[in-house]
Parts: sequence; structure tokens; C-alpha cells
Amino acid sequence: MIRYATSPRPPSVNDVTSPHLYHRPRPSSRAHQRPTPITFLYSLWRSYTSRCRRHRSSLPRWSPLTVLLTSAWLLLVVYYERYIWTAAVSACRWETWEKWPADATPHRVALVADPQLVDIHTYSRRGFSLAATIFYSDRYLARAWSLMNQELAPTEAYFLGDLFDGGREWAASSRAGKKEKAISHDPHEEKDWRRKGMAYWLEEFKRFEGIFEAPPGVRTKRGMPGNHDLGFGGGVKLSARGRFSAFFGEGNDRWTAGNHTWVMVDSVSLSNEADPEIYSAAHEFLDGLDAMTADVVAKWPRIVETNPIAAKPPPPPTAPQTPQQRQPTVLLTHVPLYREKGTPCGPLREKGTAIPIWRGYQYQNVLTQGLSSDLLKKTHAKYVFSGDDHDACDVTHMYGPQGRVREWTVKSMSWTMGVRRPGFEMVSMWNPGTTEPPALPPPPPPPPGGDAPARAPETPAELTARLGPADERNTEHLAPPPPEVHGGEDTLQSHLCLLPDQIGIFLTYLKCLGVTAVIVCVNVWWTRRDRRARREGGVVEVLPMAQAWKGMSVREDGGQGKYWKPRPRQALGRFWWATEIAVEMGRMAAVAAAFYAVLLWRW
Repeated sequence: MIRYATSPRPPSVNDVTSPHLYHRPRPSSRAHQRPTPITFLYSLWRSYTSRCRRHRSSLPRWSPLTVLLTSAWLLLVVYYERYIWTAAVSACRWETWEKWPADATPHRVALVADPQLVDIHTYSRRGFSLAATIFYSDRYLARAWSLMNQELAPTEAYFLGDLFDGGREWAASSRAGKKEKAISHDPHEEKDWRRKGMAYWLEEFKRFEGIFEAPPGVRTKRGMPGNHDLGFGGGVKLSARGRFSAFFGEGNDRWTAGNHTWVMVDSVSLSNEADPEIYSAAHEFLDGLDAMTADVVAKWPRIVETNPIAAKPPPPPTAPQTPQQRQPTVLLTHVPLYREKGTPCGPLREKGTAIPIWRGYQYQNVLTQGLSSDLLKKTHAKYVFSGDDHDACDVTHMYGPQGRVREWTVKSMSWTMGVRRPGFEMVSMWNPGTTEPPALPPPPPPPPGGDAPARAPETPAELTARLGPADERNTEHLAPPPPEVHGGEDTLQSHLCLLPDQIGIFLTYLKCLGVTAVIVCVNVWWTRRDRRARREGGVVEVLPMAQAWKGMSVREDGGQGKYWKPRPRQALGRFWWATEIAVEMGRMAAVAAAFYAVLLWRW
């Protein structure tokens, strides 16, 4: 409470004379206190409530139905912005799908494919629509990445290319060579693309670094380029590849993790058949895989294993190892390997049943048949992971020396890439290994009829019958398929972790908004008489202090109501009910929008 002086004080020597000696606030007054955020919000609330109190005859109050609907909206926002995310990622915990022995200590890796940051290359629209798409796409990717590392905590994370959507279109240098100038432009090119260059690409790189910030202790590999980063085949730009390698690392690499050999190949450059300057690095890398010396193998990046048996590295090879002596090899490629048209992809695929086989400007859905065979032959891969298609696909390839080679095409992590349920791949490896090459099991007895064993290497005639030109293939010479690998021979397990349906969340919000509007309209119509009477009729206080208190007799008031005046009737428009609906909806929207913004900001 503010206290005021009632009489002037005699001025002292050091006192500054002032004409305002009366009614001067003392230092104990709150007027001298600096306002805090809490007091500021409280003052706003007092101002709002006092204003509503003065106009309570015209403004509707918070009805119980409005409070109930607002509470329902707050719960809806919490469910779709927090709970559904945590539940989706928590359902993919390693223990729920791994099938290793009880004493196993598997090595765990997460694979992320095709984030393709949305930019002006993605859509032709501009302005607020594109800005909102970029905002929600970035928030989705950041949520998925942070929850993947918080809830699942993989030891490593590898990216499978297409980090940007229009990376190949933003020139790395203002002076492009003749080869790059000869590359055709995108038929859907917009006018503002030519004005973008290295500065725009650096802004996109900062966006990527802000979204996919590597947590401590997690090794990430982001060097694999995609066709949206460099181009494809004859459309690969050397300046773009040099820029990508400088910021993310080499596209051709080899390392060991979890007692498995991982091989990453720049398949978009390898698909070039005309320019040695583009494809030579990938070919030299593949040709040198078997010729690596013991010194080179000893320098490969390794991960420290917690399993004392798996922690023992294999002895440095003094000679090229046989397939039985090698660690299982995992091949990473951006473009999927070749398969016949219509090859089924399994039940996890959203659109269609198979990867369509076609090509277009700066893309090709699968690698060529010869290039796929060359990759499997030189890498000795037993498992393959690819991206580019944006949808899931699980196929098994038949390659003679290695038998069955299983390939997983990883889903895109972005909800703007044509899939309703984005995701990422979880890879669990457990290969105890021994210091000596394991003894080969005895060959299975030949089946009745004297046929050759199923795992016998394919002869040249059988290879030609399966992989040769169409006119030379003969199904009679095909080798029998090897038996499917079971139990202890499998050293790798994979699981697709699906993320929430962002488009479905938006549609749910729209449906709930429509239901809320219908409920409010019905409520306004049901209480239309009371609302109209409140707006038109009633009395208003002229002197609040003259209010007829409870217990006041008619004689005390004079019996004539001299302190009250009837308010004149107000003329209401034809659509006064629309104002009532707008006020009710506006109140709920303000509270729900503020709460929604806080959840997005604090994620």
C-alpha cells in the first residue's frame, strides 16, 4: 500500500527543494521498485481482468464448455508433439528386437538416409509457404536425430547421401570449367537458382550442422555423396564433389567396426563411364581393396569393443585373405544395386511393391547390372545398405562366390520426401571372432539325384546364364540357390525404426479444429437467448457505491431505484452470433497456439 505524507517537512540543508512537497511518495512505495517479469505479467493480467470487469455486460465469460475444449486442445498438443515421438522411438529399443545370446555385447550403428534439407530447389512455391515447410522439416529432422541419440544411444551413425536437396545446383566457384558448363540444366529450373552460389550452400551447411549435431562419443560418417549433392554419372560436377569432400570427408572409405569391415563407395561418381577424372578415384579404391598391405590394414579406424573376445583385432594379414578368413563385409552405397524389374521389397514398403527401374535428369533408381556385380566381387560384401529411393526395400541378391547377399534400402528421415512414415535403420552386429580362421563345416550331402552341393562356386556358364546378356541367358544352366543362412552364421541384424506421420498430425489438427468449431456453433445456438439478452438488455451501474447490498430494504433505497438507470437497448447486427463464435474460438486458439509455440521452442 502506498503511503503519502500529510504535511510538509522542513527543508534541510542538503535537501533539494521541490514544489511537490505534498503527496510525495515515500521510498517505501512500490513506485520506486523496478518491475520484474512476474510483476509485469501480473499487471497485464490485472489490466485485462479490470477491462473485462468494466465490459462484462457485453463480453462473454469463460463458460465451462470453453474451458473443457481448451483443456482438450492442450492435451492433444502434448500427445502429438511429445508423447507420440517418445513412444515411437522408445518402441525401437535394441532389446526389443535383437536376438543375440544372453552374454553377447553387440556393436550398434544407426543409418540415416536422404535427409535432403528443403530449399528453393525442392518446391516452386516461395514466401510464407516455403518458409513454413522449411521450418517444420528442420524441426522434424532435429527431433528425430536428438531422440535417436537420447533414447537409443548408438555407438556410430552413418549417412547414406543426399544431405541437401539442391546441393548440386549451387556452384562451388564462379568460374566453371568447360565440362561443367556442358552439363544440361534442370528442366524445372527456377529463375532464382542462377543467383545462388557458394554463399547459399554455406548457409545450407550451417543448417545441416545445427540439425545433426554429433553427440559426444558417437562417431559419425557423412562423406557419402548422393545425386542431389553432386549429380549422377555424367552429370557429376567436379567442383561440387571437391567442396563436398572438403566439408564432409571422402566418399570412398574403409574401416572396421564391431568385427565387421565397412566399405563406403561413391556410387554416383562410379556410374560415370565417360570421364576418367570423375570415376578413376572410385575404381582405384575398389581395385586396391584386395591389394592392401598389412601396414594399411593396421591403420584402419577401429572402435574399441567391450567384449574381450571381440576386442582382439585380427592378426595383420601377410597375404590376401581368403573369403573364409575375412571379417564379414558391409557395403554402403547411395544408389541401390541392380535387381530385376518387379522384385518385391517386402512388407515395410509404403508405395508399391518394388523399386521402379528407370532413370531421368541426374538420377537413376538402381545401378547397372555390371556395376553391381563388380561391387559385390571386389568388396566381398555379405550385407548391403543403400538409400536414394526414400522408401524401404529388403531384397536378397544371388552372387556365386558369396551366395546370398542381403540388401536393405533405408527409408528417408524427412517427411517431405514422399513417405508418410519416415525412419532410420538400426544395425546390431555381434561377431565374437577368433584369432585363427574357423574351420569350414563339412559340405552337406548331395541330395538324391547326384546334383552338386548348393554352395559350390558358380561356373562361367552358370554366371553367364544368370548375369550375361539377355540373348545368352539359359535358365537350364543356373546354379541351384545356396541354403539360407541361419543362427550362428548371421553376424548382423537390422531393424527399421519408423517415425511419426507428420502429415497425419497436421490432418488430425485440422479435423479437431473442425469438430471444435461445430461444438462452439451448437453451443452458441443453444444459448442464443441468454447471449442476446446479455447484449441487448440488462442494467448498468452508474454509481457502484450505491449498489443495493443484500439486506437493504426498499425504504433505504427510496423505493424508486434512484441509483440505477436502465441501459438503452443496443441494436445488434444480423450476424451478432458470428462475433460470439469468433470470441470463443479466438480464446481457445490463443491459449493452444501459445502452448504449442512453447513446446516447439523448448524441444
